[in-house]
Amino acid sequence: MAKEMSRIAKATGFTCLALPVGLAYAQAPAESPRITAGESGSSRIDQAMAEDIVVTARRVNERLQNVPLSITVVDARQLTERNVRSAFDLPNVAPGLSVQASGSGTTAQFSLRGQGQTLGQSAPGVVPYFAEVPEFSTQFYDLASVQVLKGPQGTLFGRNTTGGAILFSPVRPGNEWEGFITGRLGSYDRRDLEFAVGGAIVPDKVMLRVAGQILRRDGYVHELTSGKRANDEHKTSFRASLILSPVEGFENYTIVERTRIDEHGVAQIFSGFRASHPLAAEFTALLANQQALGIRKLATSQPLFNKFKSNGVINTTTLDITENISLKNIFSYREFDVSRGFDLDGTTLPVLDVVNPFKGYTKNRTEEIQLRGDFSQLRFVVGYYDETLKDPYRLASQTVQYLQGLGFLPAAGFNKGDQKTRAGFLEVTYDVTDALALTGGIRRTKDSRSSKAQTSLLVPGFPAGPVLAASGSFKATTWNASALYKINPNVSVYGAVRRGFRAGGFNPAASTPELLSYAPETVTDYEIGIKSFFVTEGGWKIRANVDLFYDDYKNIQRLVLLPTVPAATYTTNAARGNVKGLDLELSVAPSPVFETSFQYAYLDTQYKDYTDFVVTPTGLVSADLSDSRFPNAPRHQFTLTPRLNMPLSNELGTVTALAALYYQTGVAFDPANRIDGVLQPGTTVKGYAKLDLRVEWRDIAGTGLSLAAYARNVTNKKYIVGNANQLANFGTLLYTYAEPRILAMEAKFKF
Repeated sequence: MAKEMSRIAKATGFTCLALPVGLAYAQAPAESPRITAGESGSSRIDQAMAEDIVVTARRVNERLQNVPLSITVVDARQLTERNVRSAFDLPNVAPGLSVQASGSGTTAQFSLRGQGQTLGQSAPGVVPYFAEVPEFSTQFYDLASVQVLKGPQGTLFGRNTTGGAILFSPVRPGNEWEGFITGRLGSYDRRDLEFAVGGAIVPDKVMLRVAGQILRRDGYVHELTSGKRANDEHKTSFRASLILSPVEGFENYTIVERTRIDEHGVAQIFSGFRASHPLAAEFTALLANQQALGIRKLATSQPLFNKFKSNGVINTTTLDITENISLKNIFSYREFDVSRGFDLDGTTLPVLDVVNPFKGYTKNRTEEIQLRGDFSQLRFVVGYYDETLKDPYRLASQTVQYLQGLGFLPAAGFNKGDQKTRAGFLEVTYDVTDALALTGGIRRTKDSRSSKAQTSLLVPGFPAGPVLAASGSFKATTWNASALYKINPNVSVYGAVRRGFRAGGFNPAASTPELLSYAPETVTDYEIGIKSFFVTEGGWKIRANVDLFYDDYKNIQRLVLLPTVPAATYTTNAARGNVKGLDLELSVAPSPVFETSFQYAYLDTQYKDYTDFVVTPTGLVSADLSDSRFPNAPRHQFTLTPRLNMPLSNELGTVTALAALYYQTGVAFDPANRIDGVLQPGTTVKGYAKLDLRVEWRDIAGTGLSLAAYARNVTNKKYIVGNANQLANFGTLLYTYAEPRILAMEAKFKF
């Protein structure tokens, strides 16, 4: 492992530069302003130059510099200035994070350090948390911060965080009555409204905040079949938060959120097909027609749509038992249903259409209880986590693959599944000295899963398909051990070793007992890093955080092909591999007027063992895929963000101007992307660079009014954000493209 760390350092050249600079020039500033990841942005100094950024990566408030973990923190100001409107915008502010559109193009799938979601029945490798609850909400309004935790989070956050976790922190109600309203007009008839208002009903005892978001925008892809525009936005979401603190040492914090989405769906552009497909002649003509239309028009055999409804509640109760011991309970309940229509072949042929709406209804309940102790040198948390997820019914009606001699055969099917998770955990931190802190933690998790599925041909004389059922449980132990040493109050070095896992599961339609289930995927992570903030003799404020990591993966879950007719895919433990890389975050402010930040992520992924069946002109053959790169893992990513902050005379306000350049190298969307070292068609896409600009006049003449104009994707770069590679089984390849250049104006009034 030490040799791998050395190779990473030599390959990038950053470590040798960053560490000596941080140690040579580090000095304690006269004051240490603080920023909490959960506070609003009205009275803070700029986050990039705050000595004390407080994060919640270990489920308590801590200085960023004192946490032995690679973390990217994006506060409310940065979310606004960088125009982060959805999950797909997060890589622009957090290199190392990748987001891919799902197979249907409607859902964001996160990936960190080469770990994301393998399609099929497998669990994600990166989990978003909203107010400490997993996968509750990722609506981007009235947020205090977003924290990206890189690497396994297997002790305090549990399963399915082999790549990391993303923490969304909403703005909490406060004592002071304040709020804002924002309106936005822009390209493709963009018209948005966001608001928040809150304050104390009874000071320090009853505090309320209400926020909402209404997003409307026409689509930028013409869907010729229905005449509608795909890739539109039609979202409405409201959130209410209430804090009750009747006595000192007791707090009850409740969040209620309601979200509705009614959109025309996401365009997936037909981009290729398997030459041996029975419909090759028809596909040849259709591909030529699609290429003539370009990427902003498409013709499908049925309309596209995406409907989503969600209602949820979170209740967090905190009780200080003594001066040193506290009890915390986090409860959540969420129910949501989805209805989607999509065309999986992307053509006017009725080959893989969801003729009737795909319908899914899910209920999710979580509860977590924590007992915390803080005894000066010794701090601990012990807890229990309980989650129940039910998919009572999912209905999909579609035509199956074209069968030669029989034509297009319609089919109907359903699947349902239940999941229960139980876990106990303990983490202890001990300050050996004022400078050295040691942390150790352990978590034991049990996942229980069950599923049923059925597919039947809707053809007279054909019998109904069998109901396929599977159930079982999986257990895993995860842990972490770390040490952090403070060279001085603003420079620290750390090392950590962590174990994470991704839950196992089932293939309900498995044809053999060996394929019915797959085991948990595990990772052992090694990380070292330095975090520093210093002020030079010339008054320059500089923050430099660097980390190196090496991850060893076993039982990697991958979709594999079986040489059946037609070809079938299953999730199984197909591979072993490793990931190594580097993260760098550098912020420099030579004066209060100008600052710039540079963030860089280097990622090198490698399989040790990976074999699967692949498509060739003569059919399916077994092949060695060990030369393949991990999917959704660009080797290089960086952002460069210079920012001007110019106060105007006579208290007329402040003008800020910002440019943000994002770049990433090419990425593989499919795990099986190289066979014997030869790149496979349709599995990778090229890298790209993207430029965003924004100028804003804040607090005009002290009125609380701010005006802004911004441009996203200034050069109108055409690049791919997702694919549906079905060459092996259904014979088609589809791409999802990013939005074109977007221009908009924004007005915000704060009170």
